[in-house]
Amino acid sequence: MSKNLHIASELAKDNLYSDVIPEDLEWTLAAGAATETQTFYLVTNEGHFSFVQMIHSNIGLWNPTIQFTARFFGAGINTFKSVNMSNFKLSPDRRSAQADNMSITLNPECNKYTVVLKHDQELIVSFEFERVDRGFKIGGGKTYFGQDKSTGFVEHKFWPKGIVKGNIVVDGKAFDISGVGLFVHAIQGMRPHLIASRWNFVSFHSDNASLAMCEFETTPHYGSIKVNQGGLILNNKLVGVSVKNEAHFMQTTLDKDTGYHIPNRIRYTWEGITLDSEETFTARIEIKPKALMDKIDVLNEVPYFLKKIVQAFVAKPYVYQWFNEATAHIKVGDNEEIVCKGEMFSEATFIS
Repeated sequence: MSKNLHIASELAKDNLYSDVIPEDLEWTLAAGAATETQTFYLVTNEGHFSFVQMIHSNIGLWNPTIQFTARFFGAGINTFKSVNMSNFKLSPDRRSAQADNMSITLNPECNKYTVVLKHDQELIVSFEFERVDRGFKIGGGKTYFGQDKSTGFVEHKFWPKGIVKGNIVVDGKAFDISGVGLFVHAIQGMRPHLIASRWNFVSFHSDNASLAMCEFETTPHYGSIKVNQGGLILNNKLVGVSVKNEAHFMQTTLDKDTGYHIPNRIRYTWEGITLDSEETFTARIEIKPKALMDKIDVLNEVPYFLKKIVQAFVAKPYVYQWFNEATAHIKVGDNEEIVCKGEMFSEATFIS
């Protein structure tokens, strides 16, 4: 392992699982070149997909940039909206945020978010996201960069399953987005192109199981090391968290537009120890991602001055997003394998 990298799971040693406490849900607005996000990945009861994200970024030269992004995919609609916000404010406890015409509010019990946005008839969002069971982070939640941990960090906190009730209006068309979802509060405490060259992300939900995975591969300067974290929920209980996970691209195709080799067959695997019974668990999803929702040229979605900064470092970030039916194979201890059919959002990000 690189001496310049201190991975959350290795810092945690044998105590991989940590609960997400109310203080973990506070907006830090970290100084320096930091980006902080709260993201809700939603699978609706009708089998549609939506994500809603608030981004606070200090990467620019002047004031922080605040963006609200949303996607709806289903019923013949596939649309992505990105709205720049102003007048960003935090609640006194820093656990709720608001800007012009939008808010993300955490209830006093710290188990339910209410998300509201009104941007003309182009985009109206209104939903509640209530946590199922408990959240998790790996150890302290942070992976640090630099020999003395001072160069920067990456932090992730997960609510691996929530119950969603609400609606979204996209271009004047209303949709019920009630269903289930995954919530992630993330902080990148340094410039993104210095953290990783690749990211992979999964949010899978079926009637009785949910799986989440977040993986990044550090840049060569930090050893090109894959850092992975994930969680398994069965029958509305957080069964285990795991770091011996992998997003393996079994087949790829060159995208001539971007120069990146894009997966057309992927195997995702999880391996860990259950929290209560300390049995081994494994999970596997193999997929040929067919429904490409989007190929996002990230530099087209950032303000002009920030684009110039990123381009100066020769980063060329593209995000590929898919939403497909998938089957998870899950085994806990000596029990019979559980086979779950559900829906999966998957994402592959290429930075350099």
